[in-house]
Amino acid sequence: MNLYVVRHGQVPSNVEGIVSGWNDEQLTDKGVLQANEIRNKLQNIQFDVVYSSPINRAKQTAIIVAPQNEILYDSRLAEREPGTMLGQSRKNIDKSSWNSLDTERTPEGAETLAAGLKRVKAFLDEINKRDKNKNVLIITHNFISKCIWILENDIKDTEQINSFFHNNDEIKHYY
Repeated sequence: MNLYVVRHGQVPSNVEGIVSGWNDEQLTDKGVLQANEIRNKLQNIQFDVVYSSPINRAKQTAIIVAPQNEILYDSRLAEREPGTMLGQSRKNIDKSSWNSLDTERTPEGAETLAAGLKRVKAFLDEINKRDKNKNVLIITHNFISKCIWILENDIKDTEQINSFFHNNDEIKHYY
């Protein structure tokens, strides 16, 4: 499988540096521009299948990036449940627990990284069987992109995990 992962375009909470969760934010003007730039970067790739998070910002991005494709929405690609961090500054996140592979539950009551990895692994296992030898595009969120990156590269180092970030105008490519 030839896998391309795109993070949704910018939304107001990205600009403000706050945790947004499953809210229905609209893309900012810059977010729309980013989605159009991604579409242009990917214009020479024929995607066999396009998957997206069902959250509005990802859906908007998917429609802009892949207007010629049917988009399949899957809740396993949705943003992390942020618990009490919803609406809080990202600066207040305790990364040692937020990104820990050892913690059962984050102090903030958010979905753990381990739980996110479990749901993303189930999704990847499924599409690896179904979409073998295909060009696959996923439009999702930073957390899900991090989970894909960890699983695709067998990352176990906490420092690496803490440093991962998927920009709104960036394409990650896995073979």
